[in-house]
Amino acid sequence: MKLLFCGDICFNYKLDVDAAMSADILADVKGVFDAADVRIMNLETPIFDEGVGTRITKSGPNLTGRPHNLGFLTEAGCDCAILANNHTGDFGDEALYQTFDSLDRAGIPYCGAGHNIEEAYRAWRYAKDGITFSVIAVCENEFGLAEPDKPGSAGFSMERLSDAIVRERVVSEFVIVVYHGGCEHNPLPSPLCRERLRMFVRLGADAVIGGHPHCVQGREYYDGKPIIYSMGNFYFPWCSGDGIFREDLSWQTGYMTQLILEHGRNPQYELIPYRTAADGSKISLFSEDDEKTLMAYIDRLSLLLHDEDYMRRHYMGWCVISGLGYIRALVSKPEYYDPQNPPENIAPLRNLLSCEAHNELCRTTLKLAFEGRMQQAYDNEAAARELQKLPV
Repeated sequence: MKLLFCGDICFNYKLDVDAAMSADILADVKGVFDAADVRIMNLETPIFDEGVGTRITKSGPNLTGRPHNLGFLTEAGCDCAILANNHTGDFGDEALYQTFDSLDRAGIPYCGAGHNIEEAYRAWRYAKDGITFSVIAVCENEFGLAEPDKPGSAGFSMERLSDAIVRERVVSEFVIVVYHGGCEHNPLPSPLCRERLRMFVRLGADAVIGGHPHCVQGREYYDGKPIIYSMGNFYFPWCSGDGIFREDLSWQTGYMTQLILEHGRNPQYELIPYRTAADGSKISLFSEDDEKTLMAYIDRLSLLLHDEDYMRRHYMGWCVISGLGYIRALVSKPEYYDPQNPPENIAPLRNLLSCEAHNELCRTTLKLAFEGRMQQAYDNEAAARELQKLPV
C-alpha cells in the first residue's frame, strides 16, 4: 500500500483557489496523487465563510481559508486532512466548527483536531487489502489548542501520545505519527526535536512524519523505522503587505513522502520533490538534473543528523540567527498580571515559554550566555546560514 503525505497547505493569500483552478495548479503532480492508494495532507488553515468567527489573540499571523478552497484537496484526492498545527484555531470556536462541517460535507476525514482534547487525539484509521494503519497527529503547544471542554488542535503531550500509540497498536498493523513542530526555516531539527521524534519510534510508532519549519529537512531510518523531519511547504503562497509574493526557494520547495506498507515489513519511503510557483499558479516536479541536485542536499542534511558535533555547533549558530530575537522578547512586566491587562500584550511571552521549539531556543541561548560561550555561537552563525541555501 502506498501512502502519500504532503506538507503545509494554506490559502490565506490565494482565497480564490477552487476546484477548477486547482486542476491547473496540480496538473504536473496529479499523476503522483493518482498513483497513491491513500493521500494525507496538512491543512494549515481553518475553513470558514467570511464573517464567521473572530481572530484569536496570539503571536504570529491569523490565517484564513474558505469552503471552496477545499476543492484543492478534492482535486488531489485527499483521503485525510491533518489539522494538528498552530493555525487551525486562528479564528476561534465558531470558525473551527465550520471547518469540521466543511470537511464533512466535502467527504474528507480529518484528524489532529476535534471538539475536545479526546477527539483531537483520536486517530484516523484505514484498512485496504488486509493492511491496516492508524494516523495520530499532534502539534507543538502554541495557540488554538483543544482542552477537555474546548475545541482545537491536539497539543503535544507525551502521556496522551503514548497512550494513543498503545491504543492504536491493538487495532492496526502500522501506527504513523504526524508531528507539526520545530524551528521555522532551520534545515536541521533542534537536538530536542530530533530526540522527540526518535522517542515516538521507541514508544511504538512505525513511522514519523514531521512538518512546520517551511523548509526541507533530512530523513533517517531509526531502529528500522522512517522519520521524515520536514517536507517543507506543499502549497503556501505568501505575499507581503505590498502584494508581492515571496520568491525565496526554501519557502517554495518541498518534497512529498510516499510511505510503502507491506505485511511483516517496516515501512519504506520514497521522496518526491517539487517546487511551487511564488504566485501559487503551479506546483511542478523537478527536472531530472535538479532533482538529483536537491536530493544530494537532502542526503547531506540526513547525514548531518548523525554528526553530533555538527548538530551541536549548528544549533549554537541558530541561537544567534533566531534565538536572540526570542530572548529580546522574553520580558515579563508587572502590568501583565493586572486583571485588566489585554491578553495580546502577554501573548508573545506566553508562546516563548509554551511552544517546545521556542522554549528550547530561549533556554539554549540563555545557557550559552550564562556559560560565557556566546562567541562560539557567533562563530557558527555563518555556517548555519550557509546550510539554509538550497542548491537549486
